[in-house]
Amino acid sequence: MLNSSHRPQAETVSRLVDVWAARYRPDFSALEANARSLIVGEIYQLLQAPGFNAISKKLNQQKVVDVCKLAAVRAKDFYVDFEDLDLKEITTLAQLSSCIYLQLLEFYQSHSAVLTVSEWELEHFPLKRLGQLFKVPNIRDLASLLRPLIDEFQVQSSHSEDGTALGFMTTQISLTNALLFQELDSVQQALVGPYFRFLEEHIALPWQRMCAAAASHRPGGPVFKLVKRMLPMMSTISLAAHTQWSQDFPYHYTRRGRLDSPEMRHSSLRDFNMFQVYLWLSFLQGHAKVIENELVVICRLVYGQMGIPWEMTVHGTQLLIDTVLSCLEPYELSLVTACTSDTLKVFTQSEVVPSELKLLQLRYP
Repeated sequence: MLNSSHRPQAETVSRLVDVWAARYRPDFSALEANARSLIVGEIYQLLQAPGFNAISKKLNQQKVVDVCKLAAVRAKDFYVDFEDLDLKEITTLAQLSSCIYLQLLEFYQSHSAVLTVSEWELEHFPLKRLGQLFKVPNIRDLASLLRPLIDEFQVQSSHSEDGTALGFMTTQISLTNALLFQELDSVQQALVGPYFRFLEEHIALPWQRMCAAAASHRPGGPVFKLVKRMLPMMSTISLAAHTQWSQDFPYHYTRRGRLDSPEMRHSSLRDFNMFQVYLWLSFLQGHAKVIENELVVICRLVYGQMGIPWEMTVHGTQLLIDTVLSCLEPYELSLVTACTSDTLKVFTQSEVVPSELKLLQLRYP
């Protein structure tokens, strides 16, 4: 049982978990052009057991295994250090990722909170607002359930010792999500999509650690209040920064295409989201160690493998920080300036290994 001194800390953690869970809601906006009565009827049917079974038939075990294997094969083509993966290693990675997806789909069917949405709400709420009634339930339980499988996946993905496993994992999961989506219709995609997005971000973004770091702050404290206010703006901030970044480098081609290509846009937005979670984790911890020891290392290795020179990464970092600062109130700037300055300093002072830079210049002149 929590005593009175622990309750405020538990409250801050719980509040950030709620913000985390709120990220994963269906987006029905793309369905607005269709006849509302048909869309609402289909959503209602999918919320019943037969609807769950229909999704299970499309995303059955064999389909998931086949898609995961195809995604693993495609993912290795984006990373220099993974080009020599053999069929046995690819099969192992595919099997591990398929276990993760099958566990995720089982959770979706057995824990879905969408059944609490009434037929009246479906009939009368605008589609855009209707999506706000849905969210991934028991997000901490789901994270704990998937953690052992993800840990094993990460171990097997550590093909090299330079830390590129995270980039490879997120690329493989992103490709798997896209391939599985092709098996579903638009309404099914809207309902299952939040779970797939959760999986990809759960691997890449240190949300749990950030929530845990909030335990050392009071609910009414200025640091916690700032973080809680900024987190819901994360996707909007990432989009603004990426749009400017891609405009500043319109002709640069990575191993996944130009910066404004759909695939690169998706991965870049996820990475800008990851950057912000690391930034607020550092802010809550009161030091920049996690930026220096983790985020910079991830960016150098993964972006280098993808064909993005370090100078472009630093420029993207500056754009993102400037966008974050532009969203702050004047009194908040004094709180966060030290954190953002330290972060930018760590990035700008991180040297590019000459051999890595030469390799990039040869591959991507």
